[in-house]
Amino acid sequence: QLVEACFPPDALAHGGLDRLVAFSSFPDSMSHHLPRHRSSVHDSLFSFRLPDPSPDAAGSRRGFLYGFVFNRQRQDERLPRGGEQKSVVILSHAPYSSLFRLLLQILGPLCFDIGHTALTMVASHVAAWPAPSPGCPMELPIGSAALRVHLPPAANDPGPPPALLPANPSVPYGLFHDADLFAAFRGLLLHLWTLWELMVVGEPILVVAPSPPQCSEAVAGLVSLVAPILYSVDFRPYFTIHDPDFARLNALAEGEVFPPMVLGVTNLFFLRSLKSVPNVVSVGSPNPNSTRVLPAGGQSPASANGSNGTPVRLKLDKLAISKFSPTGLLNSIKLRREGPLSLMTEHKEALWSTYVPTTKPDTSVLNRLIDAGVSPRIEESMSVVNNEILRRHFLELTTNFLAPFGPYLRTTTPLEGSSPFVDPPLLPPFHADEFVNGLASRGPGKFLSKRMKSNWLDLYRKFLEGPNFMPWFRQRRSAAEQDQLRLWRQARMNVDIEKLMSKMSELERIDSFNVIERYLLKEMENSRTATAESIAACQKLKADLQAAFSVLPKDMQQLLLSNPKRAVLLQASQEKPSASSIKNKVIQIEDLKE
Repeated sequence: QLVEACFPPDALAHGGLDRLVAFSSFPDSMSHHLPRHRSSVHDSLFSFRLPDPSPDAAGSRRGFLYGFVFNRQRQDERLPRGGEQKSVVILSHAPYSSLFRLLLQILGPLCFDIGHTALTMVASHVAAWPAPSPGCPMELPIGSAALRVHLPPAANDPGPPPALLPANPSVPYGLFHDADLFAAFRGLLLHLWTLWELMVVGEPILVVAPSPPQCSEAVAGLVSLVAPILYSVDFRPYFTIHDPDFARLNALAEGEVFPPMVLGVTNLFFLRSLKSVPNVVSVGSPNPNSTRVLPAGGQSPASANGSNGTPVRLKLDKLAISKFSPTGLLNSIKLRREGPLSLMTEHKEALWSTYVPTTKPDTSVLNRLIDAGVSPRIEESMSVVNNEILRRHFLELTTNFLAPFGPYLRTTTPLEGSSPFVDPPLLPPFHADEFVNGLASRGPGKFLSKRMKSNWLDLYRKFLEGPNFMPWFRQRRSAAEQDQLRLWRQARMNVDIEKLMSKMSELERIDSFNVIERYLLKEMENSRTATAESIAACQKLKADLQAAFSVLPKDMQQLLLSNPKRAVLLQASQEKPSASSIKNKVIQIEDLKE
């Protein structure tokens, strides 16, 4: 593995990043599934994720790097090793797969057509792009074309309530919204609900596939399955033995608990070296030229479709893993006895896990799925439909699962007629034991009760104890607190101060004057940026301060004016404010503080 060109030239200069990226950018070996022609070319797209070894300005780690790979394998008997392979890689700290995969489809072939100058040329267009707008559609020019993408939401985006799920399937509510969930798990559709639970509670999972595109797509699909939960477990869409974390994982003693990670692998060596992983799922087809996977019933593509290859509904009996037959029973026993090591002799789609699931497969969702037919064009369009059905269901399932936490994240606004010049009430404190006890008495709700077994409360306990709950809850709590501050600030902007003061006693007016003054000083401190919103807030609060001052008794007014800082504020409130005057008053007040 050799880096031939890089832009910027020093981007891989720290911490052996060039070696890490190089080893993560190729399949473990030249694919033996390529057509046996004298010369053939096979292109593929996949992704990886690895810790960024280069320090930031403060000297600490910078988190993770996402790599998006365009790999070209060229088989030619005339070459010394019978073929060659090269990769074009985009690295980013942002997991914007929907964007970078599109960009890679332009950049990859361009690099093979015109050489290394394509890197600089495309980078010049990317450098002119605006800053990312998480959760929003963007149109990003690249040459004479434009990439139309909808970026995933920011980490502090609360996501939709269960009653307001997005009607538009292109609207993402989590990472990797573009992952082909249906194609990746077509042979394991009945296991998707177990996999959803494993991801929710943060269980370690080893994903085994025949190729990097299939394993990275499956890992991305698993992460997208739990949206809008902020998935906090380390995940690697394509993991190799050259990853620096492999030595640590390989050295785990027998009986030692495997850390929460989701690893996508193609090298079957991992089945022996990481045998302590409690959950192993094998996906994909050994034929890289086909994304279709036969259902568990073993039907051929022709027999699964209607006449002339027209799409039909998937039949549940073809998916049923529990349907009795002597051959099926023997195969099931053999699969369970041999475990994941059976993949060493033959690739098959299966899930090996000791986890006891709570959620039942939703047959109504499975009955709506459409078999794609034999035409690649029909297969692609039907896959879009099936992905939308699956993704919408699991988004609804996750949001309903999170709904009981709503009271701890609910914001409040001032009651009509009450004063907004008080501190907003604190959000209710959260205690896990009280939450579980209250949930046990209320029940899981209508949506979940139809889809979960009697041990549904265990799933909440595992979620609370797992690695995903606290990061998600803190992020949502912080977002709710910020939203509440915004709502109360907006209420202060809209209040009729004279009408409010007319209903107050003298003591309440004095208290209100002091609170308005405090909020004004705080707003002036925030107005250093002199945005239109902060200037408007300062103007409104200055007018309110003057109005509150004017209704106070004369002796109280004289007492308040004896404070130089307050006198400056009241003087300023009588002037016509501007951005420059606000800045000057802030500086003047700070001088008085000193």
